[in-house]
Amino acid sequence: MHEDEIIEKLQRLGLTKYESLAYITLLKLGPSKATDITKESGIPHTRVYDVLSSLHRKGFVDVMQGSPRLYKPVNPEVVLEKIKEDFIEDIENLKEAFLDLYREVHGEDLPEIWTIQGFDNTVERAEYVIRTAKHEVLINTPFEFLKLLKSEIRARKDVLFVIVSNFEEIPDWLRGDNIILARTGGAPWLMASWIIGDINYALFFGALPKDRRREKFYSFWAKSPKIIQNYMHWFYTIYFDNSEIVKPLDYGKLPKPLALVNIRTLITVLKFAGLPRKAEIIGRMIDTKEVVTLSGTIVDYEYTPLTANITFRYDGRELKVGGIGSYFEDVEGEKFILLE
Repeated sequence: MHEDEIIEKLQRLGLTKYESLAYITLLKLGPSKATDITKESGIPHTRVYDVLSSLHRKGFVDVMQGSPRLYKPVNPEVVLEKIKEDFIEDIENLKEAFLDLYREVHGEDLPEIWTIQGFDNTVERAEYVIRTAKHEVLINTPFEFLKLLKSEIRARKDVLFVIVSNFEEIPDWLRGDNIILARTGGAPWLMASWIIGDINYALFFGALPKDRRREKFYSFWAKSPKIIQNYMHWFYTIYFDNSEIVKPLDYGKLPKPLALVNIRTLITVLKFAGLPRKAEIIGRMIDTKEVVTLSGTIVDYEYTPLTANITFRYDGRELKVGGIGSYFEDVEGEKFILLE
């Protein structure tokens, strides 16, 4: 690397041109007097002491007291590693500060949406959604794509799957106790395929590629609770609710407690489980925003294309509990735990 390039990069790290010249000169000469540095670098004699003092404050130079005073370059690996650590720490602090500013105004994390290019990359992301889910996975996709997720679905016995596809027959790997299957009722597949894990990640794409140009295939990847909550709403109201259930849930065979994060998934399970059901709800009171954990009994539910909530009997009174983004209920539920 040429000296001019080194100086340019040192300036990016916060050094001035004279400071960069002085440090490079010391690396060449070793411990040196200020007058020697001036002669070798061309830094004006009137400036060299200020430059060396600044380099000392920044950690690039050690001062060896004596007569004459000598200046010694700090090992580049040591000083650059320190700059790297400080730089990374500053970036992390800035990230947190920016997110805090966003949360103060919007009350949630900054939405993250990416474009994924390539069919194979899309398959990998779909597998990742299933692999990292903790509570529930919603899938709406043609069986052609669903088959590609076979190994990941079979491996997860600890999450609830709600799957909509154009089934002709149900294979054995989709007959697990933790799987609800629905045959599409004619909703246009060209509209969307969804693979949604909890409220953490969602993958969305259109028609599957019909030729070998899979590298030109695009999908969309989202990480934002409120956005994903909308995707879940559409999953149920557009697809699942307009499809035929071909494998219902045998609720009695599921291990308890059973934790879910979407209100419509909860009500779908309750339709199979029956009421009343003892449960625990983690969420926020709508009026005070207070975080609460409530133990009680689910005694009723309301489920329409526009509304989804449960009636929760708690501490001698009844509360209306909705999902994330609730306004008219008493509680905004973030996690629903069925205890029996």
